[in-house]
Amino acid sequence: MTRARRGHVPYRARRATLRDGRTVTLRAVRPEDAGEIVQAFERLSAQSRYQRFMQHKRELDPHALARGVSPVPGREFALVATVPAYDGYDIVGAARYVASAQPKTCEFSVTVAEDWRGAGLAATLLRRLMLRARRDGYRAIEGFVLADNLPMLALARYLRFGVLPVPDDTTVCLVRRAL
Repeated sequence: MTRARRGHVPYRARRATLRDGRTVTLRAVRPEDAGEIVQAFERLSAQSRYQRFMQHKRELDPHALARGVSPVPGREFALVATVPAYDGYDIVGAARYVASAQPKTCEFSVTVAEDWRGAGLAATLLRRLMLRARRDGYRAIEGFVLADNLPMLALARYLRFGVLPVPDDTTVCLVRRAL
């Protein structure tokens, strides 16, 4: 069965200009992006890895990587921000949602390369991800954020997410927004 028959709408690649004037191409992740995602992960600082995965990670799990570059249409979606590079392209940011245990709710994550922070890339990725989640039938989007990840909490508030405590865990907040 083709994707169109199942009701899946492909994501059209588009360019985005950031606050500092740099441009990125936003597009859906593809299986052939796996190597670039590994490189992007390796360029992250230990602190950035910890804030993104909420644990210390030295490398990406191969099975998680394979799932990440092959999302299930309608239940998951991953968006990457790319820029031209000497070897083709680099991934400088990514955002993903997966279906949550809550009905009509998805859980998001977002990662931005160190030297691309502060330019509005995370906000751009998250806005586009929210539009896609709404198109795919979700009514709410949420994510878990470390309580000391102040830039991510500020972004969540800027995008009108509610910031809620997690019962029995003061180290994590739940950010949630209706779509």
